[in-house]
Amino acid sequence: MTKEINNTAPDTVDEFSTQYDEQAKKVLGYKTVLAFILSKTVEEFKGMRGKDIADLIEGEVYISKVPVDPGYTNITDAERITGLNTEDSERNEGLIRYDILFKVRTSRDAKKSYGIIINVEMQKDKPTSYKLSNRAVFYACRLISAQKQREFRHMQFNNLVKVYSIWIVANMESNSVNHIHFAQDTLYGTYQWKGGTDMINIVIAGITGEPGKSEEDDSPEEADSRDLCRMLNTLFAVNLNNRERCEMLLDDFGIDIDEGLREEVKVMCNLGQGLLEKGERRGVRKAKEEDIINFYKAGGSLVMIAQAMSKTEEEIKEVLIDHGVILDH
Repeated sequence: MTKEINNTAPDTVDEFSTQYDEQAKKVLGYKTVLAFILSKTVEEFKGMRGKDIADLIEGEVYISKVPVDPGYTNITDAERITGLNTEDSERNEGLIRYDILFKVRTSRDAKKSYGIIINVEMQKDKPTSYKLSNRAVFYACRLISAQKQREFRHMQFNNLVKVYSIWIVANMESNSVNHIHFAQDTLYGTYQWKGGTDMINIVIAGITGEPGKSEEDDSPEEADSRDLCRMLNTLFAVNLNNRERCEMLLDDFGIDIDEGLREEVKVMCNLGQGLLEKGERRGVRKAKEEDIINFYKAGGSLVMIAQAMSKTEEEIKEVLIDHGVILDH
């Protein structure tokens, strides 16, 4: 992966948040991190070593480059559409893009191996304006429909490639992992249709940001899901410094930390701490502004409020005007 570290210091919470999001995607996009995620979510890789899985990831891991929107996921080269190609960022300004997209083989044995398309998405919070599972279904279906003329042509539907859309949702009240997939119910008779039901897989991992410990009485399936949450919480916890985070990733989860990944984690750690501090300061400032407004509405004069808040009258007046308060006394 090409290392691109933005050294421009952000000034606002929104700028910190944007840079942190982009840095988190870079960290998630390292093959050793992705390999651990696959070992806990994709059936074909359960029980495999992370290094062996990482070696099976094909080519470049695309980060915020490939559009989701219909008609843009592939680029036409003459009459043939090939590869998980990126789009021109200026020409397609405003398109929704997959956070992380790549293809992985299931084995080094060419006779036994087949490909799986993996999409990983990071969400800061559970969305409130729409159901996240609906968006995940759309992304997964786009990964299927975009395969026509790339993975298969005409009516060769047996060449469809299985897809996984893996969503990581931060700031949840509790840790959880859900697998959403097709199921075939026989409503009449005994016939079962072959194929198809395992082609679309959605995994949603909700994390709290607090690293936890594995429980001895976990079933193997529960242990995998708990370990996935523990690793993601370790990766994104705001209360860990860079050294602690890297040591835990290596010692607890066997994720190899090379110098490139260590530096990317350090940048993410610094941005996360800056975001936390900016957020705390903004919270304090907002509380003070609310006190000024309430004090004024209760009849307090500009002089009295300025003295109480250790500010000038002009500063108090500016806060009130910015919040649409009419100065009437």
